[in-house]
Amino acid sequence: MYASLLLTFLSHYAGWPRWQPKTLIRAMSVSLMSMILILFFIYFYWKREGLHQISDGLMISLFGVTLMATRGLRDWMIQIALPLTLFAAGAFMLDVPLRGLMPFLFGPTIMLVIGFLTSEALRNLSINQFLTKQSLRQLATTDQLTGLMNRHAFLPLIRHEMNRSRRSKRHSLSVILADLDHFKHINDRYGHDVGDQVLRETTVRVTASLRQQDVVCRWGGEEILIMLPETTADNALNVADKIRLAMADAPITTNRGQIHQTISLGVARFHGEQHPENLINRADEALYLAKDTGRNRAVLAPPPGQSPPRTNRSVRLLLTGAP
Repeated sequence: MYASLLLTFLSHYAGWPRWQPKTLIRAMSVSLMSMILILFFIYFYWKREGLHQISDGLMISLFGVTLMATRGLRDWMIQIALPLTLFAAGAFMLDVPLRGLMPFLFGPTIMLVIGFLTSEALRNLSINQFLTKQSLRQLATTDQLTGLMNRHAFLPLIRHEMNRSRRSKRHSLSVILADLDHFKHINDRYGHDVGDQVLRETTVRVTASLRQQDVVCRWGGEEILIMLPETTADNALNVADKIRLAMADAPITTNRGQIHQTISLGVARFHGEQHPENLINRADEALYLAKDTGRNRAVLAPPPGQSPPRTNRSVRLLLTGAP
């Protein structure tokens, strides 16, 4: 017991030995249980007049150890069941009558049950609190309709990636802003339930076209914003066209039948902008150009400060059969 206490203080204040806290707690619990049970044996054989005090100590020890068994049944088996099993084996080997032990073990046994139930209640409460916090965090960072990240959660990530690209000079960064074509017509004609189905299926097709490291966000309404780390402008355009084809090549099945839904996309490469809004605004301008020139296409925004000539290579339209 004293050795485990010494190890606890050394670990806490000196950082040695580098044991995990749960290991020290288990060592303390087993030491405490072993010490009080050994004392119980000693007093049972040689000092019966002090046995009631030891029984009270055993009661307190059992309650304390059960409360330290915060990780559930596994800890309970190590910290309590193991010392009690050794105690029972020792009693059997020394031919200690169980009838003689029971009056002194009745109170500790009751306290063991109470402590175990209290420990389990506290553990379940802690788990429920953790799950509640996780649910609230998910609600705060996730769009409930599509399951995509929302704007609030997306902005810190793109700021981090912009800073990384700015420092490295070698890591390209691109974004895609996508918008469903004539989506208001879907809601007006078929209702918002069908519109929600179209948005969810769009989410599935968009995410299926991306890599694991790409980040997708529902930017607002039917707009989807995609961050592509370590992606050049040409590669980002290829990704945008892949998304466009995924939408245009197959109709979406809804409760009101199949709906042919296309998507327009604006692509912008990071050129050292200080704020995410500047980069996203460039993608938004390219998206408007895609809308103005016929929809169902992807447009690359030119570098900051340059106007977007529609025939220049810097603004490439990706559309099968486009002029």
